[in-house]
Amino acid sequence: MNFVETWRSRLLILVLFLLPWQTRFIFGFESLHSGISEFGVLSLFATELLIVISFVVQPFIKHHKWFDWTTILGWMMILAALASIAQASNQSLAVMAWLHVLASYLLFLSILNENIRPSHMLYAFSLGLVAPAVLGIYQAISGVSPSSTIFGMAAHDASIAGTSVIETFSIRWLRAYGSFQHPNIFGGYLAVGLFSVFMLPRWFKGVAHKTLIYTMAILFVATLILTYSRSAWLGFVLSFLITGWMLFTHNRVAMRRVMPFGLIVLVIAMLTVTLFIQPVATRFDSTARLETQSLEERLEGFEQWKGVTTYNDETSGRVIEGVGIGNYTVALEEAYPDRSIYAYQPVHNLYLLIFSEIGLIGVLFVLLWAGSIGRINYSQIPRIPAVGTLAMGNIILIIGFFDHYIWSLWPGLALLAYVMAMTCRLSEPDVEKLQ
Repeated sequence: MNFVETWRSRLLILVLFLLPWQTRFIFGFESLHSGISEFGVLSLFATELLIVISFVVQPFIKHHKWFDWTTILGWMMILAALASIAQASNQSLAVMAWLHVLASYLLFLSILNENIRPSHMLYAFSLGLVAPAVLGIYQAISGVSPSSTIFGMAAHDASIAGTSVIETFSIRWLRAYGSFQHPNIFGGYLAVGLFSVFMLPRWFKGVAHKTLIYTMAILFVATLILTYSRSAWLGFVLSFLITGWMLFTHNRVAMRRVMPFGLIVLVIAMLTVTLFIQPVATRFDSTARLETQSLEERLEGFEQWKGVTTYNDETSGRVIEGVGIGNYTVALEEAYPDRSIYAYQPVHNLYLLIFSEIGLIGVLFVLLWAGSIGRINYSQIPRIPAVGTLAMGNIILIIGFFDHYIWSLWPGLALLAYVMAMTCRLSEPDVEKLQ
């Protein structure tokens, strides 16, 4: 590699390490009539700026020929999202949301760079989660979390209303936020991080590396429990079971190699659940006040989604073109005015949200892009790297049925870009030779 390519590769490794930190420059707000929410903030994240800088320096990326069609479909997806801006009621929000999507796609393309070793990117992403995981355990145990402008962290206190907590008879348990805006986002990162760690022993075999890898696994699974994120729990458990079944039926030799990792995950998960059995059990108690409220709000959100897509008898236009990227909450207020600002949230379903914002045409290109990646991945199963990234993809797929952050917020878009790009890289025919 030449000097510029080496510099760019190191910058990408730094970006992956820093992804959990939400440092950003806020330069404006687009408020609804009822106030300002996270979905009206105009900002650029530090990691986005680093991604853009790397592209300005060297815009051409050399990738495996398998990915040619995928990158073309990806650009078509980006253009479809751009076209949806014309339908948006709030153009500023639409442009900002599209820029976040564009930055995430540039991250996707950067990871496809064949000059960067996939194992190094897995390691960087995993190491980047260590400090947030330690912070998350502190938050869950102490019930408070400090604020930091530099690291993009807001203060949290279990005793203050509006904080994400688990409410039991005796105490309010703060859910682990880590360095993120919400515990559900943190849970998604930890679930993906566990499978990133799962693949590292294939390339890093020294005692020091293995000690660090198993330490990260222990830390991540304990913290994942303490996020109390049911969507992340479900995504990880189902992916864990699917992965185990695939290895058992197709590659039992590989299964024996990864069994120590699986046993560690199970033992630490059981110990953590035992220590925090009260808040964990409450998370599955549909009669608990906050859990009932959460369920009712999600169900109401699905009903409101129907109103957004049919508001003002514009059903056909909104189905084809969408309400405009980043404009779901704006359209929601138009359909249901005079509510509190907290009521205007994106629908808690990734697929319904994408459909409502960029319409049928945009969804078509998203499906074609994702399908091309899935086709590459399935062609390489049951090789361990391909199975591992299939598990990461399944986590995103499952979380998408219960949460919106993968599309509505930058950390979610970045996580999606990482998972989809690593799915491509770890499905390359010679990937196991690349340390």
